[in-house]
Amino acid sequence: MISKYKTKNVVLIVLAISIIFILIIVFAFMMFFKQQKENVNEVVKNSIVTMNYKTPTNSFKIVNLTPMSNEVGKDLREEGSYFDFSVSSKISSDDSVQYEITLVKDENSNISDNDIVVYLEKQNSGTYAKVADPQIFTPIGKTTSLGSPAKSMVLDEVTLSSEKVENYRLRLWVREGAIVDSTSEYSVTVKVFAKVK
Repeated sequence: MISKYKTKNVVLIVLAISIIFILIIVFAFMMFFKQQKENVNEVVKNSIVTMNYKTPTNSFKIVNLTPMSNEVGKDLREEGSYFDFSVSSKISSDDSVQYEITLVKDENSNISDNDIVVYLEKQNSGTYAKVADPQIFTPIGKTTSLGSPAKSMVLDEVTLSSEKVENYRLRLWVREGAIVDSTSEYSVTVKVFAKVK
C-alpha cells in the first residue's frame, strides 16, 4: 500500500515537472519570436499584410547629426544609418490589398521636420532603387483612408493582387545647411497600414 502511494506521488511530481518544463520552453519561444520582428496588420477575410524587420523594434533614430547633401545621404552605409524592413502579403484569391508605408515621428524628436530628409528605396533584382527622390519630412494633415495618422508621413502606397515580399531600405539625415544642436535627436516609427480593396 505504501509502495503504491509512493509510486503515485513520484508520477505526479514527474508530471508536474514535465508541465513546468514545457511551459518554460513555450514561453521562451514566444519571447524569441516576439523580439525577432513582426508587426502584423490583419486586414479582413484571409488577407494579411505583415511588416518584418531585423532590429528589436521598428523605431529608427538618426545617429549622425552632421548636415549633409542628398548625394552623401543616399549613400550612407554605416551601421545604424539605415533601416531595412520587408512587407509581405498573404492574399485570398478574390482580393487585392492596398498598403502604405508610413513614418510616425516619435514624441521625443526635437529637430524641425524641415531639417530632416527622408529617402526610401525598394529592392529590385537584388539591388535597391529609389521609390522617390530624397524629400523633406512632410506630415499629412489628416488620417488617410488606409489609417496612416495625421502628422505622419506616407512614403509609398502599393496595391497587390498576389502574394509577394517587398524589401525596403530607409535612410534619414539632416539636410545640408541646417543648424542642429548636438544634443538634439530625431526618431520615427516605421509602420504599414493596409486594407482589402
